[in-house]
Amino acid sequence: MTRKNSQGHCDKCDRSFGYYLINNGLNESCYAYCSRCGMTAVMDTNYEDRPSEGLPRHRSITLKGERYLAPCVCGGAFKAGAAPRCPHCDESLSATAAASWIEEGVPGAKEGWKWQNDWESLYAIVIDQRLVKNPWKLGPNRA
Repeated sequence: MTRKNSQGHCDKCDRSFGYYLINNGLNESCYAYCSRCGMTAVMDTNYEDRPSEGLPRHRSITLKGERYLAPCVCGGAFKAGAAPRCPHCDESLSATAAASWIEEGVPGAKEGWKWQNDWESLYAIVIDQRLVKNPWKLGPNRA
């Protein structure tokens, strides 16, 4: 899937924003969202010098993976179960409501590709270019 910016819209305030999807299977990565601002964090999972506990390949992190991640630049934390947020109203986006505009923006949907309807499976979403890569924590609980 290309990193073409498509247009999505918030199910709460109905305002539009740019987004793109990341296929974590192709990237050998896992991901998390900031519980405060919705920033997307993508972590490489092919490191041999890092534990894999809580950092499963090809999906979102689990509770055990939270301890390895540094805080978000907004002061929030990357959490298991957090959702991306609208950049306008700051409300969590609904993965099921997003299906209509995500599937509309993906060429493969015409051939039967369907959105996963959650923020935990294979695909992560990046809203308005808000992305950080490998935000590993430094110190004694470092990954």
